[in-house]
Amino acid sequence: MKAETLGDSESLMREIESLSVEIVELREQRNKLNLEAKTWLRKGENLVDEARKLKRELRDLREEVGQLKAEIRQLKTSLEKLRKDLAEKREVRDELREKLRGLKAKVSIPRGKAERLFEELEWQIQTNPLSPEEERKLVERVKALEGQLDLHGKISLLIEKLNSNFQEIQALREEIGKFKEKLDEVYGKLKEKLAVLSEKSKRLEEAEREAKEAYQKFTNAKVQADRLHRRIVEALNKQRSLKSGLREFKREKEAEALEGVVKELEEAYKQGKKKKLTLEEFKLLMSRGLI
Repeated sequence: MKAETLGDSESLMREIESLSVEIVELREQRNKLNLEAKTWLRKGENLVDEARKLKRELRDLREEVGQLKAEIRQLKTSLEKLRKDLAEKREVRDELREKLRGLKAKVSIPRGKAERLFEELEWQIQTNPLSPEEERKLVERVKALEGQLDLHGKISLLIEKLNSNFQEIQALREEIGKFKEKLDEVYGKLKEKLAVLSEKSKRLEEAEREAKEAYQKFTNAKVQADRLHRRIVEALNKQRSLKSGLREFKREKEAEALEGVVKELEEAYKQGKKKKLTLEEFKLLMSRGLI
């Protein structure tokens, strides 16, 4: 680079110094952006890890929810069967009660009295001489009492069946109650799992969205940092070129100054005079090995 195109050395030095200040500022901005990019990258990676963990937890939760729903279906099936059995037992109970009412309507004498009268009549028939008419009447009474006793026997049998039916109904009611409690318990667990599932699903969506935003901010910061880095490289190259030009400019100026001093010395020598050198001139001649 020629001196006439570069300007004076002070102008070059000011431009070089200005570039140095600019480079320092650009480096500070670039480093700040690189640090910001690193922070966003770390946050994005942490969010991705959280999203992976949430996905595993959601997969396990969905399996648990599926198991609870299957258990509920099984409990409902069992409960439905118990209710059907209970309905059948109640139908049997109603039929037994209807039969019992019908039999009781035919009873005309209490069982204890019928048994006592039956024994008395049997005793009379066996121990007393009877005319055919008296015996016929007694036999008819005995048959009537036998009919009443037969009714009482059937009534007793029905009552036993009703008692047994009652116990079966009670057992079914208790079992149904236990199944309802178990069903409520499983429904409660399912409700809790579904609430957690919903909460974690929302958090997963948030984590994925936040991760995307973090990576976008990382990219933006990195792009800006790279842009600043290119400016730094351009400024360094320009500064390097200016420093090279400044050195060439100084060499040319020194060469011009040296040529002038040498001419003055030669002229003084021709005239037989001595030229008094300045400190700068002396140093210049020394640097060129002329003294």
